[in-house]
Formats: sequence, structure tokens, C-alpha cells
Amino acid sequence: MNQQLYPGEFLFHKKLAATETLLDLVWTHSNIIVDVALDLLDRGTLPAAELPRELIIQACLLHEVGVYLCSGYEWIPNQPPTIHPYIQHGIVGAWVLMKEGYSAPIIQSAYLHIGVGLSADDIRTHGIDLPKHDFFAQSTFQRFITYASKFHSKAPKFRTNQEIKDSLAVFSPQKVEMFQALENEFGIPNLPLLEERYKAWHSGYNFRVRELSKGKDTVRLSPSGLG
Repeated sequence: MNQQLYPGEFLFHKKLAATETLLDLVWTHSNIIVDVALDLLDRGTLPAAELPRELIIQACLLHEVGVYLCSGYEWIPNQPPTIHPYIQHGIVGAWVLMKEGYSAPIIQSAYLHIGVGLSADDIRTHGIDLPKHDFFAQSTFQRFITYASKFHSKAPKFRTNQEIKDSLAVFSPQKVEMFQALENEFGIPNLPLLEERYKAWHSGYNFRVRELSKGKDTVRLSPSGLG
């Protein structure tokens, strides 16, 4: 899936992934977010100058690379332990991307994509293991990646607009309003089309997880509702 079109991004994922199981999950999830983004972009109603297609694709393919270095997937055989909790995958991914010399928009997309933005007060109030400062997308590019990334989780499953709003409502009504503003700005993706495209992969991956998890305690494929 896009390995031939974007071999550099795929090889970067492969370098970071300790197991093929997690590589398959994170790489395919990232490709799905690419497809969500392109579904919205290809309608021709969004500002092309602020949302350059190739940069959007690269940001979508790389925004989750921090997952490989964070916890939450210890149930996978041969997955090494880590000191970083899952919620830090955005800042860990941004650090890795910066060390590799990626451009600022790519680094910032990883850093800011968690939820629809977190304030220092959110982090303190909910006891979130992140630095106590604001994480809010500012540019159109950053907001677009944040929005597109919400429509598929690493459970793995697609998430409808209402499901996303319901999960955000746990934090506050303001988070739902922020998502609604993004929805108004960028539109709603054609999820039924994408669900059909990835139906076989979802079925196969979930079967593999069931086989791996036999005899184990609860397996959580998506360690955080924040994405």
C-alpha cells in the first residue's frame, strides 16, 4: 500500500517498527488517513496553496511514527518495552522526524495531531502525561491533518463524525465545538467508500489479533481515545 509510490516513507516506518504486526497496523492506518485527506482535497473546494497535495500525503504517512516508540502494544510478540506512554506518540514522533531532517510542516503535524487540541489546563485537569503547555493546530495545514487523522483509529476501525464528537464530549463540550468548526471548514469524508476499500484488510488484521491474543488478558488496540 503506497510502498512503491512512497518508498522513503515506508522504509522509515520499517526502520522504526520492531514487529511486522505493528508495522502493518501503523502503516496501513497512515495510508487510510491519506485516503481520507485526498477524498476531501479532491473535491476542489479547499485552498490548494495552503494544502499542497504531496506535502499533505507525506504528513499523513508520517504523523504516527512515534507510535513505534511508545507503549500500548506490549501484547504483540517481540514488541520491546518502552518508557514512553502512548499519549506521547505525537511529541516522540515529532522529535524523531526532526532528528531525521523532515520539514517543519511534517514535524508540526505529528506534534499537534492529538485530539483536536489540548490546553495546559486540559492536561492538568485530566492528568494527561504531556508537558503542561498548549497543543493547538494553528495553520490551515495543521488543522487539516488534525481533522483527517480523526476518522480512523488504530482499533482498527473507521470513526464517523458522530462517534468522534461523542468521544470528544467526554473531555468537554468545547472540544465538540472545535471539531464542528473543523468539519465546517473541511467537509465530511466519504467513509462508506473507504470502508469498502479497506474491508478485507480490517477483517484480516482483526483475525490476526484474535489469534495473537488467545489466552491473554484484554488487548487494547487503540490505547488512547485521543488518537
